Amino acid sequence: MPQSRFPRVSIVGAGAVGSSIGRALFEKGYPIASVISRTGDRAIALARSVKCSRVSTQIGDVAPESECILLAVSDGALPAVAGQLSRLRSLKFRKLFAVHCSGVYAADVLEPLRRRGVLVASMHPIQTFPSGRHAHQRRTPLRGIYYGIEGEPEALKRTKRLVDDLEGRVVVIKKEMKPLYHVICVMASNYMLVFLNAIEELTKILSVQPGWTEIFGPLMTATMENAVKQTAAASLTGPIVRGDLSTVDLHLRALSRYAPEFLPLYTMGGIEVARIAGMRGSMSRGEFNGVIARFRRFLKSNPFTNKRKAKR
Repeated sequence: MPQSRFPRVSIVGAGAVGSSIGRALFEKGYPIASVISRTGDRAIALARSVKCSRVSTQIGDVAPESECILLAVSDGALPAVAGQLSRLRSLKFRKLFAVHCSGVYAADVLEPLRRRGVLVASMHPIQTFPSGRHAHQRRTPLRGIYYGIEGEPEALKRTKRLVDDLEGRVVVIKKEMKPLYHVICVMASNYMLVFLNAIEELTKILSVQPGWTEIFGPLMTATMENAVKQTAAASLTGPIVRGDLSTVDLHLRALSRYAPEFLPLYTMGGIEVARIAGMRGSMSRGEFNGVIARFRRFLKSNPFTNKRKAKR
């Protein structure tokens, strides 16, 4: 049987990220040497899907023949895992490439391995991975997505090759910019969902049919298309941009009465809209101050609560 042109990979962390990338690498021809995860059933499930016989919950069981280690553990666990791997006597460190999938940490978090001669890098998939009981068994689309990568020149070459084989694209992030880069990822995913969830919950209060996606979907789609065609800032519309503070007052009163828990969200969004409008010259300083004063007054007099009104 001919030897694979791909390096032998050990996967440490069998959650949604590790499982998705691990399966994708296997399908491209990468031999999976070992699967390690603190959760045994996830490790077994991934190992079966990539035809790997070496599976464990212990870091010390990483396959000695590993040429590449993919670290897909939680951000907080990375320093400890790197330290544990660096103390293994079975690994050929100077022939090893280790890459982690954290969005916030640079390759420096793998310093214990680098000191042993390991080539280290970071490779963060710019994609959302579902959570939940069976998340590790789901397939997350990886083809064509970007990966935020970072590391020394030789490490970047190895990482780019890995991403090419995954049919992905790369954006190189400076190591000091990794936390800011990850802020953008969080805002592009979770923070956007916060506003979508607010739209969904507020629509329920209206007690109308059809659902919120049908009613407001065209508005959201057109807004996104406008942002893509020009810029997000240039696409802003609405009462704050127009300086219609009486409408803002009505919004705040409605939220105060029906959904006070969303006052902080509306307020923070409104402050940012006002900042952008002022920056673009479509709102005067006086109008900006008027908006801020209204927001402060309503937040002070109507402290938000997570409790639902009984009539809902």
